[in-house]
Amino acid sequence: MPSKSPATTATRASAASKAPTPTARGPVFQPVRTRRAFEVVCDQIRQQIARGDLRPGERLPGEKELAEQFDISRIAVREALRSLEAAAVVEARTGLNGGFFIRDSNSAGLTQSVQDMVSLGQVSISDVTEARVELMGVAIRLACARATEEELDAIEADIDHHTELFRERGGSRNTKSVIEFYRLIARATHNNVILMMVDALSEIIRELLAHIDPQPRQDIMLVRRQVLALLRARDPEGASAAMALHLRKVSEYLESESQKKTAAKATAKAKATAKAKARA
Repeated sequence: MPSKSPATTATRASAASKAPTPTARGPVFQPVRTRRAFEVVCDQIRQQIARGDLRPGERLPGEKELAEQFDISRIAVREALRSLEAAAVVEARTGLNGGFFIRDSNSAGLTQSVQDMVSLGQVSISDVTEARVELMGVAIRLACARATEEELDAIEADIDHHTELFRERGGSRNTKSVIEFYRLIARATHNNVILMMVDALSEIIRELLAHIDPQPRQDIMLVRRQVLALLRARDPEGASAAMALHLRKVSEYLESESQKKTAAKATAKAKATAKAKARA
């Protein structure tokens, strides 16, 4: 077996001397040698989160310390942090105790990704609705099997709250609280992945509706009470069917109003162009 050359041995010894040693201060990262530096930084931070070495709410080391641990430039660290922030893995906080913190698990990244695809025309409203109908069907089936009475009572309390708001004309389909109903059903599945996906799709539809500024409708709460009654009866087929019918009606309304709004904008633009030509 060939012996190791002095140069090879020296190189490995030098690399070993640069390897970080565990400290009590926090996570320890490996120096970056390959690929684009910021991608490796993102990967290592994600791996530490997956292993539980970094937990929600925990602060990452400062930019300078990260650059030293990864053995890269602060610019590359900054790029990695921006990428992780855009993906909703970390959040930036300002102030005396500011910095970058690991976010709690949530659907923000998924929501933004799908919203961007809808805005770019890569995903249609009907695609979002279809996914939402199917996902809520799964959520309802699991909730029928797993929901506690306390969780069902929480759904009823939410319905009562919004019914009263709508009765007093204080309710709005634009506020985030109006989709809490779907979140409570998803929470009753006791499955965090389904909860995140339900949150994301509900928020996308809410955002789209907000651009139309729909008026509150009492029948929304009637449908929700019907779904709740079927959940309490542990009737997944009935509850899923009632929910699917409601969500498809919302989608039809959304697409119809979106088309009207697009047509109105096109007409206004055509008139403005015609006036500009007439003045020229």
